[in-house]
Amino acid sequence: MPRLLLLFILFTTSLSAQFTDRYWAFGDSAGIDFKNLSSPQPANSILRVRGSCASICDSAGDLLFYCGSPNWQQWRAVNNIFTDGYVINKNHQVMHSGDSLATTLWYQEMVIVPMPGNDSLFYIFCAGVVNPVVGLFYSIVDLKYNNGQGRVIQKNVQIRTDSICDGITAIRHGNGRDWWVIVRTWKDIPTKDITPYLVSPSGVTAYPTQSIGPNVTLQGFYRLKFNNSGTHLYNVNNTGSIERYDFDRCTGVFSNRIIYSTQSGPFNGFWGFEVSPDESKLYASLIYQTSVGDTGYVLQFDLNSPNFLASADTLELFTAPDTPGLLELGPDGKIYLSITWAGGDTCYDYLFCSGTVNTTNSNLSVINYPDSVGAACDFQPFSFYLGGHKTYWGLPNNHNYELGAWVGSPCDTLSVGIQDLFPKNKELKLYYDKTWQTVFVNAEELQGRKAILEFYNINGQLIERISSETDGSYFSKSSSFSSQADGVYIVRLSTRRKCSQGSL
Repeated sequence: MPRLLLLFILFTTSLSAQFTDRYWAFGDSAGIDFKNLSSPQPANSILRVRGSCASICDSAGDLLFYCGSPNWQQWRAVNNIFTDGYVINKNHQVMHSGDSLATTLWYQEMVIVPMPGNDSLFYIFCAGVVNPVVGLFYSIVDLKYNNGQGRVIQKNVQIRTDSICDGITAIRHGNGRDWWVIVRTWKDIPTKDITPYLVSPSGVTAYPTQSIGPNVTLQGFYRLKFNNSGTHLYNVNNTGSIERYDFDRCTGVFSNRIIYSTQSGPFNGFWGFEVSPDESKLYASLIYQTSVGDTGYVLQFDLNSPNFLASADTLELFTAPDTPGLLELGPDGKIYLSITWAGGDTCYDYLFCSGTVNTTNSNLSVINYPDSVGAACDFQPFSFYLGGHKTYWGLPNNHNYELGAWVGSPCDTLSVGIQDLFPKNKELKLYYDKTWQTVFVNAEELQGRKAILEFYNINGQLIERISSETDGSYFSKSSSFSSQADGVYIVRLSTRRKCSQGSL
C-alpha cells in the first residue's frame, strides 16, 4: 500500500522564485518584449515555427530562454524526422544540447515549468500528438551552465506512450511552489480522459486520470486554458465543444462540468480561444472551409449570459487568404491574435518565402479591453507591428507564471509540498525514436562524477561503451542504433557508487 507523508511547515512568504511572461518568441523570427507593460515593443527570435513555442523570463522581465517545434522545411529536409524541437538561450543561440526534443508540427505541444525547489532548473514538457512521435516527454534545462546561457541536462524522458491532444497546459499548485501539468488523451476510440501531473521537488508524478468532458476521438486540435486564478479549466475543440471545469489546485481534481457549446451546436472549426482577465468574456477564432476558400471569424461570447451561444458577437470577418489563428492573453492584459497569410506563395503554409511580406503576416491583431462588451473591447486588426518579422497561426503557450498560493485553501501554507503518493522510479529512463533509430538515455540522483554507459545485445555481447561525466546528479546521452538489427538490448549505466540497468 502506498504511503502518504504529510509534512507541514508554516512560512509567511513563498519559497519559490518568481518568473514572468514578459518576452514572447514565436513565428518567423518574431517576438514581443513586454518588459514595459505600458509600451510593449517588437523584438526578435531565431524561431522558424508555425505553431508550438514557449518562453520564460525572470522576475525583472529579462528573457531566460525559449523553445519551439521544428518547421516544415526542416522536417522535409531530413527524411521525415519529427524529433527536432529545440531550446534557445537568452542570447538567441541554440542551447548546449538543446536540439532533438520530441515534438511534431502542431500548435500547443510545449510548456515550460520551473522545477520546484531549484531556481536554476526548468522542465520543458512536450506532447507527441501523432506518429512517429507520440506520448508525453520532458527535458530539463539547467541555467547554471555557460554563464547563465544554460544547458539541457536531460532530454526526452518519456512518461506516456499514447497520443496526447494538442493543448498541453500548466498551472501553479495551491501551495505556491509546485505545479500541475494537464494533458488530454487522444485515441482512435472515444475517450474522455484528462490527467494532471504533479511537478514537485520529488519529480513528476501522474495523478489519477479522470473521465470528464466530451468524447475525444480524431480531434487533435483540443485547446486547454486556465482562467487567471487557476480555478477553472476551459476546453475548446475544433468540432464546436466549449466546456468549463472547476479545478482544485490542492488535489488536482476536476469537477462541476459546465457545457457552453456542443459538437451539434451552431459553431465548429474553433481554432483558438482566450478568456478575458475578469472571466466575463470568451474570445474564439473560427475557420470555416467553403468552396471558394476559408472564411475566418473572431467572436466574443458572454460567459455570464443565460444563453451563451446567442451572445456571440462577430468582431471581425476574414476571408482567404487571411486565416485567424491562436489568441493569447498578454502580460499587459490585452489579448493578441495571430493571423496567417495563406496566399499563392508556394511555401506559405509552413515557412513564408523570404519575399512574402504583407500587412497580414507582419502584424498581430489586438483586443485592447477584453473585459468590455462588443465594440467597447476595441478589437484592432493588424495593429501591432512585429518590426519586420512574421507571424503564423501560433503564439507562445505561456501560462500564468506569476500566480501565487491559493490563499485560504487547505494547502496554502504547505510550503514544502506533499510527498508523492507513489515511490519515485529511479531506474534508467529510456526512449527509442524509431524514425531517427536513436535511443535517449536519462538518469538522475546519481552518485559519482564519472559514468559509463554500455549497450549489450541479448547474448550479452557489448556493442557500445560511452564514458562521460555526470551533470551533477543527472545523466543524459543518446546513441544511434541505425546499424543494429531489431531485437532486445540491455542498457547499463554505472558510476563509482551505483549501477542501474534497463532493457529496450
